[in-house]
Parts: sequence; C-alpha cells; structure tokens
Amino acid sequence: MSKELEQLFLSETNQYKDCKFLLAVSGGVDSMVLAKLFLSNKLNFSIAHCNFHLRGKESDNDEIFISKWCSENNIELFVKKFTTEDYCKNNKMTIQMGARKLRYEWFGELIKKEKHDFIVTAHHLDDQLETFIINSIRGTGIDGLVGIPDNINKIIRPLLMISKEQIIEFSKVNKINYREDSSNDKEDYLRNKIRHSVVPYLKSDDKNVLLKFKTTIENLNSTKLFIEKVISNLKDRIFIHEENTIITNIDLLKDLNPIEFYIHELYKDFEFNYKEILKLFESDSGKHISSPNYKMTKQKNNLIITKIK
Repeated sequence: MSKELEQLFLSETNQYKDCKFLLAVSGGVDSMVLAKLFLSNKLNFSIAHCNFHLRGKESDNDEIFISKWCSENNIELFVKKFTTEDYCKNNKMTIQMGARKLRYEWFGELIKKEKHDFIVTAHHLDDQLETFIINSIRGTGIDGLVGIPDNINKIIRPLLMISKEQIIEFSKVNKINYREDSSNDKEDYLRNKIRHSVVPYLKSDDKNVLLKFKTTIENLNSTKLFIEKVISNLKDRIFIHEENTIITNIDLLKDLNPIEFYIHELYKDFEFNYKEILKLFESDSGKHISSPNYKMTKQKNNLIITKIK
C-alpha cells in the first residue's frame, strides 16, 4: 500500500517536477505525509503554516513542531498568525469559512511574493467523499458533485485520489511523526459529523465504497468536461461580442431545453442568478440585474452584459 501511494503521488506530480511549490502544512498526518513525499522525491518546495490561534497552546505547539521539522530538513518555512475568531465575528462568518478565506488569501499573496508556481494541499479521497455528501445534502449541480478539484487557481492536490487509510499506512511504514488536532474529534461541525458517523458506516457496509466512489468521481468529471464543451460551443453560436458587451437574443435562449440548466451554465461565470435572468425575459425593456462585476440589461428582445468598472 505504501509503494502504491508513492506511485500515485509521482503520477500526479511528474508533470510539475521542475516547478517551485508552496506546501500548506498543518502538522497533521495528511500534510506531514505530503511533506515527506516532496522531500524524499527531491522536489523544490517551501512550507506555509497557518496558526489560527483557535486551540490555545495546542496551536502554538503545532507551529513549533513544523518549525523543528523544517529546520532539521533545511526547508524554508513561512508562518502566519491569525486572530481568527475576531475576523470571523467582524465579517459574520463561521470559523471554518473565515479560516479558509484567511488561509487561501495568504497563500495567494505568498506565492506571488516568493514566486512559487503552485500551492499544494493534502486533501485526499476521504475528504472528497465528505465534500460530495455535504454538497449533495445542501443541493448542488455538477460542479458541487465533482467535489474538490485536483488543479485549479494554481492549487494542486496530488493526494486527492489516495485514501486516508493509505496515508496512515504510509506514515507508519515510514515512521512519520505528526500532530493530532483535537478539534477533529468534535462533532460540532457538519463535516466532522459526516467524518465520524456517516463515512465509517458506509465503509463498514461496503469495504469497497471508496473505490466505487473514486469511479463515480471520474465519471462525474467526464460528464463535466462534456457539459463544458457543449456550453462552449453554444456560447460561440449565440453570444455576440461587441466592444465591451455581450449580446444574446432572448428567443434563442427560450428554445433551450432544459432552460434552467442552460441559463445557469451559460451565465454562471458572470455570477448572475439564473432565476433572475429568466425573470428578465418577460420584463420591460431597460430592466437590469447586477452581479459583483457585471450588469445584465434587457433591451427589446436582447440581453446585454456589460462589465461594471
């Protein structure tokens, strides 16, 4: 199992072997296995660690542990300390949402400043399954069902098709030290409830559940690629680009079936709500809707998109 994990890792990272990486490392088993894989395969990387100050002394000890590992292995380390609770309170966010926003904003700033090519996280197949279940419960489209992308916005996830069991086995075989996060044992978050109750039940009922789920994700990704191709071809046919505007004839849109699906897919990159677009079809000329970066206006029998400056 240990050799299989390393082979999967190399198959995912081989195309990037000459790049400079920034590894997101918490100190847990997933990220420490990731760091070991990068180290043993002599890839060019630095480590970024977020101290969210959410677990008192435990958070500080995580930072000390990672600092010692980096020092022993001559790896460059970047640490950012956050006042996470204050940030989340001021911005009316949950702790999970706020921590994620703080983390990825800092990672983005860091790779630009230090000229890294990619951010690397240790998300794995069990994380994928949890995300799939959460998104399914909340109601989602194909983007939500495919779960965590393996490569997007300069973020790569080489362990995404590797199970937690494989990661733990690899850590034992290679005697990798790591830190336990006590917050993972609590069930006050939906993800933790699914992790500790739902996923173990699924695994106990079918020992091949992760293998089957992996096939499902692969099939969903193929479906997503097909949809993207269809929508791209449709945009080429019905989107008219004039200077800084995009014009679409409403009658052409009304012929699409299922119309809700097509309207969502055609305009999701502009961040419009497809229900609001459908209302514009029957609105008076001059009516408009807005998203953070765009404005859509009905003019006679056309929808016109302009970028908000």
